Amino acid sequence: MLDEFEAREARDAEARARTAQEEADLRDAFRLMMETAEGKRVVFWLLGRAGLYANAFDAGSEAAERYRLGRQSLGLEILQKLDLVDARLYPRLLLERGEARELERSAHKAGASEDGDDQYA
Repeated sequence: MLDEFEAREARDAEARARTAQEEADLRDAFRLMMETAEGKRVVFWLLGRAGLYANAFDAGSEAAERYRLGRQSLGLEILQKLDLVDARLYPRLLLERGEARELERSAHKAGASEDGDDQYA
């Protein structure tokens, strides 16, 4: 009886260690992904598809509402994983995205003024 208990305890300890290692490997993968521009682009795309900032409520369709809530739930899981890696990753991602948009906007305005089309810029 004691041997069975010890064997079960050993299996449980091994399973916990394996789970902890898998979690550490996944955090490392997220960290590496967020070190590349391509990885950041994929994460930002995924979070956008998750509809985190969209209203999930749909008075006409409970199924559509649940579908959107499921997508948002996945997006929140991604954010939680990023937060475990480094709590600054998502805010930095948002800032970088905002800065890129501002550069594009400035470049567009500069191009419009060079063409003489800046009267409505």
